[in-house]
Amino acid sequence: MVSRRVRVAGSAILAAVVASCVLVAPAGATDPASTTAAAKAVAWLVTQQQADGGFEVAGFPGFETPDAVLAIAEGAQTGPTWSTAEALAAVQALHYGGSGGPTPLDALDAWAKSGINAGEASKLLLLVVRPLGLDPTDFGSSHTNLATKVYPSGCASPPDLTKTFFYEKMYAGFGGQILCGAPDAAILTAIRAAQRPEGGWNFNGSTAAVDPSDPFDPNMPDVDTTAIAVEVLVAGGAAWNDPALVKALGFLAAGYQPTGAFQSFGSDDPNATAVGMLAIAAAGFDPDSSCWRDTAAPASAGTPYALPAAWIRSQQQSDGHIASPNDGSVPNTFASAQSVEALLLRDLPMARATGAPTCIVTAPEVVSAPPASDPVELVPRFTG
Repeated sequence: MVSRRVRVAGSAILAAVVASCVLVAPAGATDPASTTAAAKAVAWLVTQQQADGGFEVAGFPGFETPDAVLAIAEGAQTGPTWSTAEALAAVQALHYGGSGGPTPLDALDAWAKSGINAGEASKLLLLVVRPLGLDPTDFGSSHTNLATKVYPSGCASPPDLTKTFFYEKMYAGFGGQILCGAPDAAILTAIRAAQRPEGGWNFNGSTAAVDPSDPFDPNMPDVDTTAIAVEVLVAGGAAWNDPALVKALGFLAAGYQPTGAFQSFGSDDPNATAVGMLAIAAAGFDPDSSCWRDTAAPASAGTPYALPAAWIRSQQQSDGHIASPNDGSVPNTFASAQSVEALLLRDLPMARATGAPTCIVTAPEVVSAPPASDPVELVPRFTG
């Protein structure tokens, strides 16, 4: 996961639906342009496989490979409903160096048996085990029991949250949903308690005051953590108009850029934009419509809305990868993998609120975005 994102000042809180909204079903099919862009990104992803079978281009075990696996699984879907068989076959077909070489699952098996905690195990459950239809009690050739990594004594007892920090505890909420039918209640309480006045969350779950002069202040709320918090709360049963979700959408609305992007460290960023889209979808809205923004920030209603998906597509390079400010001399796979997840919205978010409004459009949606600029070469800002 990418670490702390840029702080966005202010949020708008709305307790009721704005007058220009009506309750109707969410919007439907994925834009064909997004489907095409996702296919190109997946084709590039498979070329980045490493010698152990995984995709850890940046060198952080368990960081890139789970999302790459899910993106490849999403790209393999041929029908309107999710096929675990198609997902598994696509991933198992990727042998580094040819037939008999290691697959992505071999790389993840090695990580799983290295001593992962409940949050890391839950990441595997969410992004790999569940979408590929694998057995959470018997993962890989090492036969790792991921379920007991999260719930050592079963669902009747609390999850094991030792040696986890706030972000990983939130992931353990996904583990609870997958293994036990609901996130642990204490995790949901902790998430609600950690929501900042701005409406977002930060990587460490801190509500302490921020230093506005320090863009790297760890207390600043960020889009990545906020997106995970929203998704876990919805998995725990939060309605689209739950005050915590409305405040979170207000935070996202305050940080939404005229380009259609969300930002990280002051730069338009594909990972932040992708997870922002997932949060919007989890809250029950269509990221390709301005309704989420106009509901959370009524003053913005009627102003142009650049589509986040169009901005992500504008960052696609000729080889298919999605350019990121986190790219070094060799692009990491994380931006492309998460972009596929957001462009297709086939598997994530795992749960979506229902009943959210669809607003009457009073100004044209902006479906284009500026062309991609050359990525800034930086040392990747990862936490593992």
